Amino acid sequence: MASVTHEDDVKETDVVDMRERKRRCTDVIFFFGLIAAWFCMTIVGFIVCGVIKDKSLPSGDPAKLSSPVDYLGHTCGYHSSVENKPYGYYMANTAVVCVKDCPSENDYTKFFCHYDLQSDVDGSYYKGYTYVETFSCMYKIKTKVFFNRCVPDTNVQNALNEAKKYASATNETLSDSSSYATSNDSMSWFNTFIADVCYLRGYIFGFGIGIATAVSFLYLYLLRIPGLLFTAIWSVIISIMVLLFVGSWLLWSLANTWSTDGVHGKNEIITMRVFAYFGIIMTVLYVCVIVVLRSRIQLAIGVVKQASRAMTAMPSVILLPIIQTFGVTCFLAVWVVYVFYLASSGEIVTETTTKAGISYSYRTYAYTKNSKYAFLYLLFCWFWTSEFIIAAGQLIIALSFASWYFTRDKSTVGNTNVIWAFRTTARYHLGTAAFGSLIIAIIKTIRAVLAYIERKAKKSGNKIAQYIICIISCCLWCLEKCMKFLNKHAYILTAIYAYSFCKACRRAFFLLLRNILRVAAVNMVASFLLMIGKLFAPVFTTFLCYLAVAYGAPQVGTTGIIAPLILCFVLAYWISGMFSEMFGMGIETILFSFIADEEMYKVEDRFAEAELMSTLQKTAQAHKASKAGTKVHQESEGESTEAAKVQSQSGDLVF
Repeated sequence: MASVTHEDDVKETDVVDMRERKRRCTDVIFFFGLIAAWFCMTIVGFIVCGVIKDKSLPSGDPAKLSSPVDYLGHTCGYHSSVENKPYGYYMANTAVVCVKDCPSENDYTKFFCHYDLQSDVDGSYYKGYTYVETFSCMYKIKTKVFFNRCVPDTNVQNALNEAKKYASATNETLSDSSSYATSNDSMSWFNTFIADVCYLRGYIFGFGIGIATAVSFLYLYLLRIPGLLFTAIWSVIISIMVLLFVGSWLLWSLANTWSTDGVHGKNEIITMRVFAYFGIIMTVLYVCVIVVLRSRIQLAIGVVKQASRAMTAMPSVILLPIIQTFGVTCFLAVWVVYVFYLASSGEIVTETTTKAGISYSYRTYAYTKNSKYAFLYLLFCWFWTSEFIIAAGQLIIALSFASWYFTRDKSTVGNTNVIWAFRTTARYHLGTAAFGSLIIAIIKTIRAVLAYIERKAKKSGNKIAQYIICIISCCLWCLEKCMKFLNKHAYILTAIYAYSFCKACRRAFFLLLRNILRVAAVNMVASFLLMIGKLFAPVFTTFLCYLAVAYGAPQVGTTGIIAPLILCFVLAYWISGMFSEMFGMGIETILFSFIADEEMYKVEDRFAEAELMSTLQKTAQAHKASKAGTKVHQESEGESTEAAKVQSQSGDLVF
């Protein structure tokens, strides 16, 4: 393990002054490795962009990707036969011919045609109307250039009517199909949607972002109301138990009814009884699980309350996803440019395939071996960087919530705590984030390679290879999920103890094993609350937006409110999703902080408050009683042993 942290110097009890304690950089070599990966990615990008010349890796031209392709599969402006024709002009059936310039005026006596017909039509223009009917030619109409394509810049129906007049003058006819296919309804709906969104943009973004944020915080405050969370959780638990019992009883009753009605067969009755037995077994198991977890569920409720307190005390933590989004955007702005240049560096080839006796031609790119490796490397850099940004965010959240927990006077904790967590992560623990994200990136890259091999296997029809790859992919998917779960908890221990990644993973694994029932109970309660919150915020926000738009906003200029309300719901759901992710990480951090508090300190020195303190006291009493029972048992065993020895000695004297 590469780390510059001297872990023996880090005392776990130092968490008393968590913000003042001395930290050292962890796993710094992996952060330097990430920087080196970015540097190498930049070199590859400069090569494919043509800034650096290298014969082993061809440079690209993104214009090739956006250039139109004619009806023969030739790229306009690039294929040898159309090098001097960079623009694409559409026939009535949307097929393309390459042209030198897009027409700027309507001219119904001149045509763009298939290349083998162009000279014939140029000599006798009236023949063009005949070829228009077979979609081999198209009269010139006013267009504008858009991505090297000649897009009509005039009323298409009026152009068709004018073309009909010219055609009739030459004894030719044009049908209504001799024009570009348009969907007025779809265009009208789209234009209406854009107009409504633009007109109501203040309501959409105001409610979808601003009000949704306020409603999400309101939800956190509601969780702190005494008795509300307890009532909600236990009501759901008891309701599920009642539903299981009633469902099993109804199945059993229905099976008894069917056994006497003479209508249903023996197999149907047996099937119903089997389901009834299964329901009874599930009910009994459910009750047993709840009985075992009852104290842990109380702990979970206390953890959720403390997490909601922490998050409302540090509202600026909501800005973290925005910072993460900005970081991802900055990376993508460069990465996408490199990918486009690399994607356009291949040789354009036309391939033909036959399906149902019909041959189809399509354009594809052929890449060199080095280009494929460059694709894979860029993909790996994307995986590593995106996971690194997520990991850094998790560390910041863990540091914020852990330092809140390990503070005696929690009224002194505010937004400055988030700033401290951000600085601490940036200064000491980016290496740990890079290490954890590297593992996830490697797994994802292997999965991407397997997906590529699987596509090749499907084309070759090798079923055995497909099955093997599918099994390996499933195993890797499971491994990725497990590593993400373990990484998240390792980051929490890094936040609390300043551990390096490997030690944090090892400690987190055994900590999870020692407290598996607590973790299960907390995850059960947290999942339910996060799901409710994820739905509560967008639904309530959209309802408020509806009231404001329907009864408060002037209706002049709008044709409907459904589309803007849907967009408002999407924005609010995104905001509530961010809250759920941060709140979920906060709950896990509070739980681990509670466990660390329990294992390190005496009852009177612990940081737990409210429900968590009562749980600690009960645990301490149970532990004390267990110790006392063990001591009494050992003493009784000692007394029995002494009595046996005396009896044995007495027996020896008798004999």
